[in-house]
Amino acid sequence: MKLKFCGATRIVTGSCFYIDTGSFKFLVDCGAFQGDDETEKLNYEPFPFDPAQLDAVFLTHAHFDHSGRIPILVKQGFKGRIIGTQPTRDLVKVVLLDAAKIQQEEYERWQARGKVEGEIKDPSAQGSAFEQRKPLFSEQDVEEMFNLFDIYPYGSSVNINESVEFRMRDAGHILGSSIFEFWIKTLEGREKKIVFSGDLGQPGARIVKDPDLIREADYVVCEATYGNRLHKSKDETTLELLSILKQAQQEGSNVLIPSFAIERTQEILYEINMFVENKILENLEVYLDSPMASKATEIFKQYPTFYDDDARRLLEKGDDPFHFKGLTTIDSADESRRLINKKGVVIIAGSGMCTGGRIVHHIKNNIEKENTHMVFVGYQVNGTLGRKLVDGEKEVRVMGYPLQVRAKIHTLGGFSAHGDQRDLRYWLRGFGHSPEKIFIVHADEEISIGFGSNIKSELGVEVDIPKLNEEFELK
Repeated sequence: MKLKFCGATRIVTGSCFYIDTGSFKFLVDCGAFQGDDETEKLNYEPFPFDPAQLDAVFLTHAHFDHSGRIPILVKQGFKGRIIGTQPTRDLVKVVLLDAAKIQQEEYERWQARGKVEGEIKDPSAQGSAFEQRKPLFSEQDVEEMFNLFDIYPYGSSVNINESVEFRMRDAGHILGSSIFEFWIKTLEGREKKIVFSGDLGQPGARIVKDPDLIREADYVVCEATYGNRLHKSKDETTLELLSILKQAQQEGSNVLIPSFAIERTQEILYEINMFVENKILENLEVYLDSPMASKATEIFKQYPTFYDDDARRLLEKGDDPFHFKGLTTIDSADESRRLINKKGVVIIAGSGMCTGGRIVHHIKNNIEKENTHMVFVGYQVNGTLGRKLVDGEKEVRVMGYPLQVRAKIHTLGGFSAHGDQRDLRYWLRGFGHSPEKIFIVHADEEISIGFGSNIKSELGVEVDIPKLNEEFELK
């Protein structure tokens, strides 16, 4: 039985793991690489397997770095099944259709700019700028992908064929996110259990439930995004957000919150709703300037059974946790542009790493103002504009313009949808000494190595930090 690591190896993005049992070939995730230009070039590289020979893709959750190359599989002949939860299916459709639209628009803008500047673009030139900017997939590719989707609930064991049984458990990361357990019978008749963590959430999150603990496995593939740090407590983080909002309100200054459309936006809306409902904040103008986040929020409202107890209690009292007095949802680009004249408001917009979307325009209009507050509530990948701002760079390029960073930059790690080092260690201790090996993925190289070393010392289990396209024979 072979396990190949085709992404998220010593970096955070591009999650993709290939398993060949001898009679069944499948992937766990097939996500897009995100970050600097060199990293994103990997999206255009050939797969190290034949998509047409795959029997299935098991999708842990809807984020683009876990799902963004599945439409490419379909373009290249994949006809198998895509397996996930019902919220994952609905959310990933929103994510991928939005991505297809944005890629096409950016490509057309690049072509138009090239014509004006007299650049020559040769479609036949492999590795050319033309090739690297072509959309990875179209909206039609996304629609075709959903003809292959099968949904299953948490907790039910399913024999997908005579050699592979799987079960999904709640990963507590975003709505519908899954840990996958696989029981695989080898050609020699032995059974091995492999567990893929997906992305693990923080216990105590406001909307989703805590991650499920798994008690045994022969092999574990575990994410380590925050394997080198501890988050502030949720209460401390919430108070910090409240303090920023109050200060900005007193100053009459704007607050920009670059936010991922799925989970992070809903959690921020949830917290502000609590401030407003409890009259801690009054007369606060909040603009949700993200059509994708608005669509995702409507999907969240359809699946209250996936919420934790606190969020369900709010619903039972008749309180919509994602809406409050003072919240305005922005749909059109014209409405978004008119926000340039607003003062003393909160603007929540994507993308969460400031790599595109409407937040980029708001940054351009506000970053050089000393009384602007920028609040980062999620992980920022190396090479992104968000990472540069979090790292304290004094000058950044936004939409081609060099801008001085005069805004106040705040990082609220306690809102992260990823567990920290303590959470990850707690989850791995649930396995005891049963794993033959733990593979560490989905983290920058230094973090992967450091966290792997800690786990090896703590659990006395063999740990490996795979490299891109490294293959292991699971004996």
